Amino acid sequence: MQKWFGALFPIVSILVLLWIEQRVGVSYGVKTVAKVILFLVIPLMLFRATRFPFIRFRYADRKSIRLAFILGISIMALIIGAFLLLQPHIDIASLRDDLLQSGITRAVFPFIALYILFGNSVIEEFFFRGMLPFLFGKSKMRFILPPFFFAIYHIAIFLPWFTLPILLLAVGGLWAGGLIFQLVNEKCRTILPSWIVHMFADLGILVIGVYVLYFY
Repeated sequence: MQKWFGALFPIVSILVLLWIEQRVGVSYGVKTVAKVILFLVIPLMLFRATRFPFIRFRYADRKSIRLAFILGISIMALIIGAFLLLQPHIDIASLRDDLLQSGITRAVFPFIALYILFGNSVIEEFFFRGMLPFLFGKSKMRFILPPFFFAIYHIAIFLPWFTLPILLLAVGGLWAGGLIFQLVNEKCRTILPSWIVHMFADLGILVIGVYVLYFY
């Protein structure tokens, strides 16, 4: 049952969030509530008996944490570098308009940035790097499906902004990034290392957001 849930529930959740993102004119706050319910509340209710061993951060070893910081800084630099390189192919005006229509203005961006950095990142890590791999157990599918779902989920965000080749490149990069996140956690069996990497990756995206909102 757990493996079936791990394979089917993410598809349903992603479709719901994709529909909310692209078809329903709601604020960023409403989208966030939907995400929290699907990625956090429902798994916590259904699998609370497992006690979620992957959130026991005290088991994380120093080597894994050190590696996470190195990878995180590298990925942040890669994200910013890729944006600078691909900027001529990105519709920044459309990106900026989409952010503003979602309620992400200059005034609220600092607060949303804090949520993304410390809240959104841990929700995604709990679901994609904690819950889903845990449900697949020792099956090698834990290295394939969770990173794939992580990449496909972000299509909901990227669809309006990029051309198809850039979109496919972004999704491929997300899948590879999700796999790296997963491998970083293997030794200590907690999501703390991947959460650290994720926060650095988000920091790179937020730097781009600052440029788009305040300097473009």
